[in-house]
Amino acid sequence: MVSSATLHTAMAEIVVGSMVLATICAVGCLASRMLAPSGINNESLFITMDRASLAGSFLALLFLPIAILTGNLASEGYAESALLYNKFVYSGLALGLWSSFVIGRYRMGPGLWNYRQLAILQSSTAVLAFLMTSMASSIGGKLVRGESLFDILPFWLPSDSAAILPLWASSTLLLLGIISTIIVFRLTLPRINTMD
Repeated sequence: MVSSATLHTAMAEIVVGSMVLATICAVGCLASRMLAPSGINNESLFITMDRASLAGSFLALLFLPIAILTGNLASEGYAESALLYNKFVYSGLALGLWSSFVIGRYRMGPGLWNYRQLAILQSSTAVLAFLMTSMASSIGGKLVRGESLFDILPFWLPSDSAAILPLWASSTLLLLGIISTIIVFRLTLPRINTMD
C-alpha cells in the first residue's frame, strides 16, 4: 500500500517538472518573437516550444488537483496550521493562473505569440503561475522537513500567519468568481477568433 505522502511526492514531482517545462518554453516563445530570426531562432524551434509549453501546462493542470488532494491527505497533523492554509491559497492561485494560460493559448491559437502584448501577458502568466507553485512547494517543505528551497533567499514571504475569512465572505467570493468566469466566457467567446 502506498502512503498518501509518497503519492503526494510523486504527483508534486510531475506537476513541478511539467510547469518548469511550460514556463521555460513560454518565456522562450516570447524571446523567439522579440529577437531577430537566426540559425538558432527559427520557426521550427518556436513551434516546438509553443507545443511543449501547451503540453506541459496541460499536464500540470491535470495533475495539480491530484497533488492538492494528496497533499491534504498527507498533512493530517497540520489541520489548523497557517502554513497549510497558505499552501492551499497558493495552490489555488497556481491552478487559476495555469488554467488561464491553457485557456488563452487554446482559444487564441499559436498566433497569440505574434502580438507583443498578448505574448508578454501569456509568458507573464506562466511565470506567475510557476512562482505560486514554487511558493506552495516551499511551504510544503517547511511543513514536512522544516526547510524549503526559498530558505537561501535573504527574505521569507510571510506564510507563518494567515487571515481566515468567515464562511459567508468565502462563499461570496467563490460565487463572484463563478459569475465572473461565466460572464467572461459568454461575452468573449464569439469575439475571439483563433489567431493563426
